[in-house]
Amino acid sequence: MLNNFFYPLTKVRQLSVLVVLTMLICASWLQASYLHAKGSKLYNDKEQVVRLTGVNWFGLETSNLGPHGLWKRDYHGMLIQIQKLGFNCVRIPFCDAMLREGAEVQSINFYGEDPYYPRDITELNKELQGLKPIEILDEIIRYAGQLGLVIILDNHSREPDGYMNEKVWYTETTSEEQWIKNWVSLAKRYKNNPTVIGFDLENEPHAKIADGGSSWGLGAKSDWNVAAEKCGNAILAENPDVLIIIEGVEQYGSTVYWWGGNLRGVKTAPIKLSKPEKLVYSPHEYGPEVFQQPWFDSPDFPKNMEAIWDDAFGFIVKENIAPLLVGEFGIKDMKSYEGKSGTWFTTFLKYMADNFYSWTFWCFNPNSGDTGGMLSYDWVTIEQWKLDAVKPWCAPLINEPAAVRVISTKNKQQTKLTIANKQINCDMNLKGKQRLDIINMKGQIVRSYSSLPVPIKLSASGTYLAVLYNNSKPVEKLRFMVD
Repeated sequence: MLNNFFYPLTKVRQLSVLVVLTMLICASWLQASYLHAKGSKLYNDKEQVVRLTGVNWFGLETSNLGPHGLWKRDYHGMLIQIQKLGFNCVRIPFCDAMLREGAEVQSINFYGEDPYYPRDITELNKELQGLKPIEILDEIIRYAGQLGLVIILDNHSREPDGYMNEKVWYTETTSEEQWIKNWVSLAKRYKNNPTVIGFDLENEPHAKIADGGSSWGLGAKSDWNVAAEKCGNAILAENPDVLIIIEGVEQYGSTVYWWGGNLRGVKTAPIKLSKPEKLVYSPHEYGPEVFQQPWFDSPDFPKNMEAIWDDAFGFIVKENIAPLLVGEFGIKDMKSYEGKSGTWFTTFLKYMADNFYSWTFWCFNPNSGDTGGMLSYDWVTIEQWKLDAVKPWCAPLINEPAAVRVISTKNKQQTKLTIANKQINCDMNLKGKQRLDIINMKGQIVRSYSSLPVPIKLSASGTYLAVLYNNSKPVEKLRFMVD
């Protein structure tokens, strides 16, 4: 019988759907939009000022070659949870090795159910079975787009787990030329996809110059600004819509700062892109839990911090040069280092808010050694104090969520019914009289159509089944949810 395709929603599932529905309604005025800069602010296609306020979800840059947590969670549920918490952006680190022939993801669970995503048991991550790492990224981007989330791709390293050892953006196995080619291939892959909003070209160029680290404006092969400009322009030649996000270095002149956080070189050698309105600078900033910097022991801490931040990167906004996206900042314990960690954190949050920064919190995962994450170690429960700290500074969604989403099919590999642009389409040629019925959870036909495509116009949220008939015989079924 048709109602065998349905199952009852638990109260937790009902609550999850209700919260997502509420968020979708609140954001319904938005459309998909690329972003551009004017001075120190970002704007959408309607010339409205926007900010990116999100989280990092790492794993594709590690030996796992896949987003962490999928051994316990479903990727739909994790993205729904990110959106439900009020974030509008996800920064996804990856490594170049992920793009190589033969790359395989590790540790994905295909059995169980996710508390934030109502679907049949034993179907956890079923869409990811047999996919390569890049194809898994494709699927995550696709579903993030349905939720109205936007994605920043962050080139974290060349080799899996290589970010600590790789001081510059090229290695013996990945030349600068190959690094640029990899970025251009991603630019081509996600062209005309407004979910992929920006490319963070290199994570934390670091090490002191004397130790072979990245430099800025020295006229040397190690000049990160020259390579970033070259790579950024190559990307824009293929995909002129994405933001080019460029981090700093560790050392500029005699001044040493956080890895990727030193943007003092912009004062004398700014990045010059073919489309200047696509440039965003991106420092990283941490507290004493990551490294005990001398300024944390200053007698006037934290009053000394604003001048330090202004000198390292804040001048870019205050002088109206370009927008800033703080790609990483995070905290594990507000009370650590005699409370200095918490003092730094709250002071920096206010500093970013006062200066209209965009940011992506490090991180959603709980398994970051220095900072922990927004999730607790059960991969489900929220570290509420962290959310409470950042939530007041979160910005609305950039893009409009889809009104409907597919949650399962009778046979995903063979299905010919698809949902796009809020209508049901058919990808097969049928000979005979056709009919498509939309059936609710009680087995009742709520809509019936004699031709395809058909608009999805349903007054009640919930799960539905679309059944396509040819000469009165059912030939295809598609289950979907109206949010």
